[in-house]
Amino acid sequence: MYRGNQYLNTLYKLYHDITFDTPQTMSMDIPPELGRGRITQTQIKHGIILSDWKMSYQADNDLSVKGPVRKEYVQIIFCLQDGVSWENMKEHRSVVLHKKESCFYVGQGETESICYPKNGDFFFKSIKIPVNYFMGLLTDYFDGQELTAYRKKLLSGISKVSVTPMLEQLLSETSNFSQYRGGLGYLYLDGKVRELLSVYLGEILEVDILMGKETSLSRTERTAILEAKQVIDEQLAFAPSCEELSRIVHLSVPKLSKGFSSFYGMSIHQYIIDQRLIQAARLLLDGDWNVSEIATMVGYGKPSNFAAAFKKKYGVVPKNYRQTYLCGPQK
Repeated sequence: MYRGNQYLNTLYKLYHDITFDTPQTMSMDIPPELGRGRITQTQIKHGIILSDWKMSYQADNDLSVKGPVRKEYVQIIFCLQDGVSWENMKEHRSVVLHKKESCFYVGQGETESICYPKNGDFFFKSIKIPVNYFMGLLTDYFDGQELTAYRKKLLSGISKVSVTPMLEQLLSETSNFSQYRGGLGYLYLDGKVRELLSVYLGEILEVDILMGKETSLSRTERTAILEAKQVIDEQLAFAPSCEELSRIVHLSVPKLSKGFSSFYGMSIHQYIIDQRLIQAARLLLDGDWNVSEIATMVGYGKPSNFAAAFKKKYGVVPKNYRQTYLCGPQK
């Protein structure tokens, strides 16, 4: 009997230690004078901080908030609802972040003023990464001229990119760490942050990479192809046809089609389908919509066509995706 109790006590202690060492999320309500909402933060290994900030600000005037930005962090901010603007008080440099835009910058330890427009609903996700750790990642994976170019691009000024469906899905997946206990939770989040960084930095560096490609297209034509991709990302459910994109970016259909396939490894049509399905997968995991509603939201007129395309990409019909994703394939 004693050995049985001792065994149970050991198991209980192990379970307690594992549970306690799981990544913890701290929450704080927004002060009433600023609005209604909550900020949540999760700190993982290497001092990385993941934050969600949701706030509704109902007032007759815009709200300005001043505060210092710590210089030891690289910051990535994802704006998922109403936009904001902020200004570096010392340099008088202003930046505007619109809905579905994100920015990457290194804090300078100076005071910034952030302006929240009146009657706004704000939802931001952010990642703060210690500069030393981030620089170590660059050094680990890049070298020579590539490393020099990336440092120059990333560590000076502010870089802005659209929040693509892929980025939204990865951001959403970071919240799934609660399914894991102990060090597995940290390992999961560490992997997700690195995955998100690889996709995000690819978006930031895309212009530089594409502009450096050996191609018969001029710089103006390559810029037009980038603009076409941005147009698709911003209105995915109602993405223009190739002919419409051609008129928008002022590039002939043959050059746009050939250049897009060369740069992104797939046709414009394939890219639209792929991004729609990625967005649909995120909605299936996060939302309360049914399959027909999600099909419409991502641009499919017929749920049957959506279901067939989804199964082709993910190997499971949409209605079973959430269970398969959370539980794994049934044997």
